[in-house]
Amino acid sequence: MTGLDLLARALAVPDFTPSVTPVEEHDGILVKREDAWSRGGASGAKARALFTTAKGAAGIVSAGARISPQLERAALVAHALDIPARLHTGWGADTDETALAEATGAELLRHRPARLSVIRARYRADAEALAERDWACMPFGMEHPAYLDQVAEQAAQLPSGLRRVVVPVGSGITLAAILRGLERAGHQLPVLGVRVGGDPTPVLDRYAPGWHSRATLATSTAAYGDAMPNQHGTLTLDPHYEAKALPALSIGDLLWAVGIRTSAL
Repeated sequence: MTGLDLLARALAVPDFTPSVTPVEEHDGILVKREDAWSRGGASGAKARALFTTAKGAAGIVSAGARISPQLERAALVAHALDIPARLHTGWGADTDETALAEATGAELLRHRPARLSVIRARYRADAEALAERDWACMPFGMEHPAYLDQVAEQAAQLPSGLRRVVVPVGSGITLAAILRGLERAGHQLPVLGVRVGGDPTPVLDRYAPGWHSRATLATSTAAYGDAMPNQHGTLTLDPHYEAKALPALSIGDLLWAVGIRTSAL
């Protein structure tokens, strides 16, 4: 599928911007449908934070690996707001995410070596300069106050009677935000984080001190780049994130669905 095909698919998704995203039951499992939030073709909790951050901005600068949905979300948000986007990523063959981003008109800056440390450093230097020109800056992994605050507010409003919250863990920022929200609301729910990428503990230590007493980490057996079967009943999940949490779910759990990339829709 070409980038233009993926862009058309994204833009076909109707806008859905509730202040509190729904909790739905799917095959005996409750699902927090942050993935259902959508505006301008960009969906999920991270798109919501990008729209908030980019309101009134001159452009968006962000970063992500070549298979990171952060690239396409930042590009789609910029496209919807009719502002430019500069996206830092690694050198290599196109992915669905980079192809869609370029189809929106975003500028991709491909760095080599394609290590995350290099991508982060190039992003930081660019963001420092662009922030002075009123660009919205969204770091690698969505380490941003808007994302933390919005997800925490959603977690604070979870219904009672849940057994456990299960969430896929990449950078760790979503898990940190959920723990903040649960603490804010006085919820004593246990939380299981399913690691799908690198070590999230530095982010958890920074944004959710004491997280060890509330959350347990398990590690997916699949590599980060491996797509997994992503159907849960009639619900389609992101194959690189939520799908890897499916084996850990039990009846009574709530799966926190952060978002879904366009190629999986």
